[in-house]
Formats: sequence, structure tokens, C-alpha cells
Amino acid sequence: MQCRFCNKFCKNENSLRNHERLCKLNPNKQILAPKSEKWKKSIRNRKTSNQFLKAKQMGSEVPVVKKETREKISAKSKMQIWTKERKFKHSESMKFAVKTYPESYSSSNRGRVKQIIFEGIKFQGKWELDFYNYCRSNNIEIRRSNEWFEYEWNGIRKYFPDFYLPTKDFYVEVKGYETERDRAKWAAFPKNLMVVKEREIKLIRNGLWNFGDCSILAIHSAHNR
Repeated sequence: MQCRFCNKFCKNENSLRNHERLCKLNPNKQILAPKSEKWKKSIRNRKTSNQFLKAKQMGSEVPVVKKETREKISAKSKMQIWTKERKFKHSESMKFAVKTYPESYSSSNRGRVKQIIFEGIKFQGKWELDFYNYCRSNNIEIRRSNEWFEYEWNGIRKYFPDFYLPTKDFYVEVKGYETERDRAKWAAFPKNLMVVKEREIKLIRNGLWNFGDCSILAIHSAHNR
């Protein structure tokens, strides 16, 4: 049983039906109603316990976990290891999902920094939000880029820039730490791409950065032609 949106495998029809109904890549996914304050309060006040906590609270001897139980837990955890085969399978599934539903995937879907939601848009950290607010304050049309561009890095991969500025015809990447892989993306990028780094963010925050300065664009365009 395989999800037609993200290619995830489910155990049975019922599991597949419930997964597809809420799948993130389903353009018509069901939006669950927010939990009521009463429900949240009941969860916070719920007292959970098990035989180990009960024994500790009562001051009695803590039960010993049987050997077969430990072996079952160990075997189950080993099944979750990402083998090469599992990684490849997952990678192929995601490639299929991106090609089939590109509007459901963008740079805002990933990243290690803390996500910030502002005006219904997800930002990967404060830097992206600072640049977005700068454009809005200076009447520069800006939107999230849902387009992807192929580049070579141990195989063909897909690169999603952070933003697109329609009136400037510029793609923008807000970047902190730069890697060799980033440079491979930018070197292969076929259109105008501006990389905004820490220096630009500091200037923006101090009100000293001017987007209209062509020399700045020339210096910081990753695909300078």
C-alpha cells in the first residue's frame, strides 16, 4: 500500500486512507480543527504512569525487564536504521513527489534553524524574515520560490532558492554557512541569483543596505555574467 502523493508505504488500506487524507504533499489534504483549551487542559492534567514509576513512587522494588523484552526492543530499534537501500528508496520517493507536486515543496520545508511563521509564510530563521521585511518595506515584490533547478552533486539533485523577486527577475538565497555543495548549486544556476549573507543582513538591520545599488548586485550575484 503506497501513498500516491509521497510514496510512503502503509500497512493496509485503512492506514493508507488515513495517511493520504492528512499527507503533507496532498494538495487537498484535510486540515484538522485546532484542539480546544478544555482538551489541552485535560491532557496537561492527565496523570500517566507505568509499573516502574509506580514502584518508585511507592518505594517498592523496581521490576526487572525480562531478557526477551530487551531483545525485542533492541531488534525493533535496529529495524529503524537507515540502510543504504532504505536511503535510496526514500530519495527516489521524494524525487517523485517533488516532480509530481512541485507546488507542495520549497526551501521552507527544510532547514536546521528555527522556523518562524509570519503572515502565513514559513521562514527558516530570522535572516530570511529580515530580508522579506526589507523588500516589503521598500515596495519590492517578493514571494517564496517553488521552482527547482537541477545541479550535479554526487548525482543529479534539485535546488530550491529561497525567494523570487518578480519585478527584479532575481532569485535570492539567504545563506549563513557556505559549503562546497552550495557553490555547486550556484555555479550551475541558469538565472540571476543573489546570495544574501551575514554582511547584507547586518546592513539591512542598520538601515544601510540599498537594493538598487547595481554594484552590490554585481558583487553578490552568484551567477555573475
